[in-house]
Amino acid sequence: MKKFIITGIILGGILTVSSCYKNNYDISEATLNSLSTVSFRNDVVPFIIAGGCGCHNNGSTRQVAFSRLDTVFYSTILSRAATLNTMANGGAHPGEGSVFFTPSQAKLVRTWYIQGAKDDYVPPPITGEVTYSANIVPIYKLSCKGSTCHGGVAVTLDYTALKNAQSTLVTMMNSAGKSGHPGGPLSLDATTTATFLTWIGTGFKP
Repeated sequence: MKKFIITGIILGGILTVSSCYKNNYDISEATLNSLSTVSFRNDVVPFIIAGGCGCHNNGSTRQVAFSRLDTVFYSTILSRAATLNTMANGGAHPGEGSVFFTPSQAKLVRTWYIQGAKDDYVPPPITGEVTYSANIVPIYKLSCKGSTCHGGVAVTLDYTALKNAQSTLVTMMNSAGKSGHPGGPLSLDATTTATFLTWIGTGFKP
């Protein structure tokens, strides 16, 4: 009896872990075939945050967050474009769990990746003052700071360092991170690039 209970607990744990990867969102084959251009925000993001990458969306601190509550971290998803494409082509999920895309989702990711893995969102014009403390620091903490990035193996950036890197930042933001970054290509969402360019263009307000 005791052995049976222990077995049941183990199986229950396995089911619980695997269930966070179940993907309840899909796109129909007909809709997929009708798309000449795949939209990152309208076509890819919905199933990435719907359950297929569940442990990145459930508030866990062990995995990088793709979303929390009503906030979607688009740059974080974009930065995993190559990994998503590898998985869509049959590659394994780099972390724990048996994660997979449906055939339609895999085709959608492959098509988006072939088309440049771009963020198609056009942010509204930025109004009001853009400052380092209110606008740039939150982006830096979320997208740039980490053990394998700035503040870890790479140099820590502050107001002075960013201001002195104007030409590098302009190149990065105008290419959405594809060029200019000393550590290699990045994927930056349109809101991030627009915010940085406005901050630069209005005089690096602290």
